[in-house]
Amino acid sequence: MDSVLDEPVVDTETDRLSSLPHDLIHHILSFMDMKYAVQTCVLSSKWKFIWTTLTHIKFSTSEFQQLGQFIRFARHVIANRNDQTDVSSLEFNFDGTLSQILVKVLLNYVVSHNIRNLNISTFERDRKLPNCIFESQSLKHFTLKNIHEDYCIAPQYPWDLPNLTTLHLNDFVISDGRNENHEYLDLFSKCVNLKKLSITECYMSEVKVFKVSAPRLEDLTITDCFLNKLFISAPNLSSFVYGGECPLCLLTNGFQNLEKVDLHLPMPNPLSDFKKEDAFQLLKVLKEFHSTKFINLYSDVIQGLSMNPDVLLYQPSPFNNLKHLNIRQVSHKGKYSMLMVPNHVKNYFLYSSPNATITTEVPKCHIEALWLFV
Repeated sequence: MDSVLDEPVVDTETDRLSSLPHDLIHHILSFMDMKYAVQTCVLSSKWKFIWTTLTHIKFSTSEFQQLGQFIRFARHVIANRNDQTDVSSLEFNFDGTLSQILVKVLLNYVVSHNIRNLNISTFERDRKLPNCIFESQSLKHFTLKNIHEDYCIAPQYPWDLPNLTTLHLNDFVISDGRNENHEYLDLFSKCVNLKKLSITECYMSEVKVFKVSAPRLEDLTITDCFLNKLFISAPNLSSFVYGGECPLCLLTNGFQNLEKVDLHLPMPNPLSDFKKEDAFQLLKVLKEFHSTKFINLYSDVIQGLSMNPDVLLYQPSPFNNLKHLNIRQVSHKGKYSMLMVPNHVKNYFLYSSPNATITTEVPKCHIEALWLFV
């Protein structure tokens, strides 16, 4: 057996972390809140100024016991950061009564430093966001999320974001009645490179027509918004997800490349309140998707059409390219019943595409419950 004295001696004084490549150190620090990234300046002389050149920045007021501490810290970072280094991404989470001036200064700073990825989460009510972030020439990915029972207010004019490709909006006021034109609102016409748009729980009921106009848009999701009328002009759209009240009033310029449609249009309760005129309006919406290949519907839509067979009697099937219709079961008072699709409803969807298939999707929890009786 070799003597313990013969074992190699490990040099415990070597600073292995500092010997890592500069880009790797930056990558590691990008996962930290800026509060902790700045604190690395005390590790050694090499680390003293590394934080000043970080391109991925995270700010969160929740990391500070007092709001005043965060304000002083944010000002310190802006004042001492390397001004020649761009800001690739900013993740900004703030609550409390944060000064509108500070928010504007901070966001102006990152916009002036060619921000490409911006993620803002706010817990404040009635927060009006500065216009600069809606006029960035470099921004590519933009997420706005409000985590409060009230809403934050976004500008109600076309957002000038020519390089934006991805936009996610959650819990924001898009139209609150202060817009000069209550008839028509078009926010995205200047977002000429926008490819993916998601709008969730945004308030816009004060505008009569909400327009989504984006020449390169491929993926559109709109759920739980207060819409009067939706107009879509997106010739390259391939996927559309909509969840909201029925009947939906939808206008389009046609979809040449639409592959997949996912519609969740909750029916009134009781279902008997779904009138014939509502069924006609629903058919108008479905007709807009005549070229799509894959359709996901919820079972209450099928039930609504089933209750109005005479509406479908003289309606030709518009779906010439349909490959698959998937029907998702909706519970009634927490229970699921076997869905039977009447022939007149099947014919409406499948007559012009006789090779298309139809399936019924049952929630996993219901399947597990059924296994208990096997």
